[in-house]
Amino acid sequence: MRLYLANIEPWIFPNRGSAILCEKGLEVAGNWLDPPLYRELDEFSPDVVVYGPHRRVDALALHKEDVLRTPTVLWALYPDYITGWDRGKNAHEDGFLESVAVLMPYFKRHLAQSVFTKRLLEERIDGYQFQVCFLGIDLEGIDRCRRENGAQRSGLTVLWQHRWRTDKNLQGALDVIESLAAKHRDVKFIIGRKEDWDEPFWVPQSLKDYYADAATRLNRLGNVQFIPRFETQVDYWRFISGIDIAFSCSYHETFGIAMLEKAYAGVACVVPNTVAYPGIHSGALLVPHRQIASAVDRLIREPQLRAEVTQRCRQNASKYDVSTTAQKLAEVIAGVGHDQLSLGYRRA
Repeated sequence: MRLYLANIEPWIFPNRGSAILCEKGLEVAGNWLDPPLYRELDEFSPDVVVYGPHRRVDALALHKEDVLRTPTVLWALYPDYITGWDRGKNAHEDGFLESVAVLMPYFKRHLAQSVFTKRLLEERIDGYQFQVCFLGIDLEGIDRCRRENGAQRSGLTVLWQHRWRTDKNLQGALDVIESLAAKHRDVKFIIGRKEDWDEPFWVPQSLKDYYADAATRLNRLGNVQFIPRFETQVDYWRFISGIDIAFSCSYHETFGIAMLEKAYAGVACVVPNTVAYPGIHSGALLVPHRQIASAVDRLIREPQLRAEVTQRCRQNASKYDVSTTAQKLAEVIAGVGHDQLSLGYRRA
């Protein structure tokens, strides 16, 4: 069976997941997969499509005729591109975008990547039930990188690495780092994905202006480092394997795969006790947004607590292996294939 993953990139569904699907006898391709699995949809002729609606410029947008032509599974990996997003309130809109709503009756299955997303979507559209197909991380790949790194840590490090946009609360992260870096001059604070600005919808000019002012102050401190986005997952996993503490102060999170990877890499994590974090990140320090800085401060000052949180984070993250994700997807695809075969028999 030929399976096409539309708008699903290896940072969300690691390459090992695609490899496992291939081992199960599926021929896999996708518009955002790495070579040799990268293929355009019109040159692949799939039997089943797994579709994650997205608004990125290079995203594939399916229409009714596409979904009717090829059995398609909706996988709600990016719920804000299904419901819309109220940037002023930092919240999902109340309904579904028309471009997705009109396709709902024609999808063969409806999947969500977390229980949080399942509830969020089912509250916004009547008559549809979503199955949960959790995202997973490449535990084997991260373990390899940890072994390669060995004991290469020198000095305490604190990391914030998320997309540069309003819903990920870049401004709040800069504020946290500025206050703590001034207090802990012997700790290195790292801000990832330097100036990797997201699409304009998420990045008002006011955020860029705030960053420009904050960057001047942060650079003066001497213990704050900006680093660019990593080109490959392996480079990223090697890097996070040497980090001690990481935090998120996001308003918008429906799974949190980046923080889960950090957790499994041996990083003590601090996350807000809201959105999907409590359900997925039970090993981390879960605190209100206003207490993010003080929670990171505690981890800096209390080595025993930091070690305990590190252990809890890694243990919790170990439950989310991408092999489980691939197995669930394979079962869903097999179900769709069985339905199509039964339908063919009935028509015959």
